[in-house]
Amino acid sequence: MSRYLLAILALFFACSVSAQETQKKDKPESSLLATLQGITVTATRTERDVFQVSETAGIVNSEQLLRKQAVDLSDVFEDMPGVAIVGGPRGVGTGINIRGLDDSRVLFLLDGARQDFNRAHNSRIFLDPELLKRVEVVRGPSSAIWGSGALGGVVAFTTKDAADLLSPGKNFGVSVKGGFQSASTQGLGSGSIYGVAGETFDYLLNFSYRNADDLRLGNGSKLNNSSFESYSSLAKFNWNPGLYHNIMFSAQTFDQIGNVPSNPQIASTPDDLVGRTTEQRNFILRYRYEDARNALLDPEILIFHNVTHTSENRKHDHRRDRTEFTTTGVNARNSSQFNLADGNFLQTLTYGVDYFHNEARAKRNGVSRPSFPDAKTDVVGIYLQDEIPIWNRFTLTPGIRWDYFESQSQAGSISAKNNKDDAVSYKIGGVFRITDWLSLVGAYNEAFRAPNLTELFTTGTHFSCGPGCANLFVPNPNLKAEKAFNKEFGLRVQKDNLLFAGDNFRFRGTYFHNKVTNFIDLNVNFVPFPVPGNSNDGGVTTSANVRNALLKGFELESNYEAKYGYVGLSYAETRGNNLTDGGALSNIQPEKWIVRAGLNWPANNVSLGWRGSIVGAQNRVPDEGTPTPGYTLHDIMLAWVPQSGQFKNMRVDVGVDNLTDVDFRRHLSVLRGIGRNYKATVSYRF
Repeated sequence: MSRYLLAILALFFACSVSAQETQKKDKPESSLLATLQGITVTATRTERDVFQVSETAGIVNSEQLLRKQAVDLSDVFEDMPGVAIVGGPRGVGTGINIRGLDDSRVLFLLDGARQDFNRAHNSRIFLDPELLKRVEVVRGPSSAIWGSGALGGVVAFTTKDAADLLSPGKNFGVSVKGGFQSASTQGLGSGSIYGVAGETFDYLLNFSYRNADDLRLGNGSKLNNSSFESYSSLAKFNWNPGLYHNIMFSAQTFDQIGNVPSNPQIASTPDDLVGRTTEQRNFILRYRYEDARNALLDPEILIFHNVTHTSENRKHDHRRDRTEFTTTGVNARNSSQFNLADGNFLQTLTYGVDYFHNEARAKRNGVSRPSFPDAKTDVVGIYLQDEIPIWNRFTLTPGIRWDYFESQSQAGSISAKNNKDDAVSYKIGGVFRITDWLSLVGAYNEAFRAPNLTELFTTGTHFSCGPGCANLFVPNPNLKAEKAFNKEFGLRVQKDNLLFAGDNFRFRGTYFHNKVTNFIDLNVNFVPFPVPGNSNDGGVTTSANVRNALLKGFELESNYEAKYGYVGLSYAETRGNNLTDGGALSNIQPEKWIVRAGLNWPANNVSLGWRGSIVGAQNRVPDEGTPTPGYTLHDIMLAWVPQSGQFKNMRVDVGVDNLTDVDFRRHLSVLRGIGRNYKATVSYRF
């Protein structure tokens, strides 16, 4: 089907919905289709409507998170075009893929703090969605603003504040929540205490607990060793010591225990089963000064420290592995506005400096483990961005960033222990408002990813192949940084009162062309004779800059909302080519349609929704790759949120995922998908 026909269908589908009466607007956070609505602070590090930035940014808001009854990342990103879930249904092994780039090439932020933990076959970040207020996703290279790692994009998680939970006129509140999901017989218990003290201080304390058995898959079988028990907490405090000044401190914890295979993305066997404990700690201190009358000062300083610790005890031989990864950093930025030509030339300069320090340590049976090397990285970057609106019709946003990075191995077995380099990243984007409801968008963005510590310095045994035979890791401290050069063009439509007073319609179409150079890949050379780096049989495995790649595609998104109903349609297609050796790339996701529709009964405070996910077959794979058949999933959800009466402070959400119990497998996942899943949550605020 041609891309022109797809665009016409998307526009027609959204416009063909009828509504009967008006609805109140100006409440974007209650939108059920808010991926195209809301304010982004990630695209430009300034507060902008997602339609006013040249980057492709989407938002999952608090209302969507509640209706999804999300357990892990796979639930959070299900509606986002161009974003795919990989790795299988175990939460500790779940990853994401943005426009054909895996999550090792995606930057994760939690309340603005980098989350750089990166271990093969493991999730990049561990948190409970119960703590989240919203999630922003910027699709496409973003290093000119955020630095190393943002080749595929940026995923920014924002946690709740006391103000998000307090009822109007109240100074103190308590909320409790319970939930159940049938596919894993999972139980959820969550409680929060929040309030304000005087006029300058507020606080939020949250604790959540989950307990799940083995998952039931779409083919009716159980996924052995997928059960878990998890605990998460959030303590968040805001203090306003003076007019315009704000200090925020937060501490977030996540703990999960369970028996899983050492690679949680595959089926378990007695030989690889481990008892695993995962712990993550995040500490953030932020200062802001916000005085609307001061055009030159809008500073923010963020200091953060996070630790991810995993402990694995292998069942059959009691081998003990311990892994710890820490990130410590500081971000300082300011925005200054300059009003020229009587407001016809208003510039917003945003500039700042970022620094972070990563450190990895690992042990096996009490001694250093070379397969996850003891090493550290230091990165410092400075950036400048200029947002230039011209005559209320055109906004031009150039930017530039310089980063210096240095990685060092602390292992005595590696002769070349340093890797250091610098990178300059550019961006320029424009939004041209042809009319009040129609805009054209163009952007050029660069990005880079410094080699991570595992790619640079891993040594030791990769796998054994019999007596006197082992494949060995060989470090490569000479790796170059990956770089991306992305061009995007798009058309956007936003129209309120389209069919009836109070309704709203949005459409976004985007074409992207992303060239990635110095692509780092893991080369496994298995041979039955000695080679350099291995004096015995078995060969070597090493990371290398092996190829250049081209990723291109387009995304269509269309939403319509009215008082008594809503409808949405999105489509994403990505193609990837190996420019060095020819052929398809392995990480490219199949074509995917997402269709959403729902009905609202405002008098009864009830909303009913349906989502259909139509995923095409992926047969464009490398010669050694495995094709994936297509599939279609249906999900339904219902929310009851009473606004008066004896149930005023109660909320009930129920839903069914994979309604028709389809047996399916996501592309790039070995494991089958989750079968029909009945779920329900009930919450109450006191």
